[in-house]
Amino acid sequence: MHDGISFEQLGKPALVICTYPFEVTGRNIARALGIPSYPFAMVDHPIGSRTLDELKGRARSAFEQGVGILTGA
Repeated sequence: MHDGISFEQLGKPALVICTYPFEVTGRNIARALGIPSYPFAMVDHPIGSRTLDELKGRARSAFEQGVGILTGA
């Protein structure tokens, strides 16, 4: 979250991807860094122990959300 917001503050578009158990933490960090409404993509948890097909599904979801976030759609 911190890196994504830092890039945004430098005028560089960024996409942060977060898993659901860390959503509250992500929102708290965004609030603490001065952008409480900072949008980020949410995917299922966990990541590390998933199969390739499961990871592809999470990546597809993050991509679809990311396009909307980065284009403002």
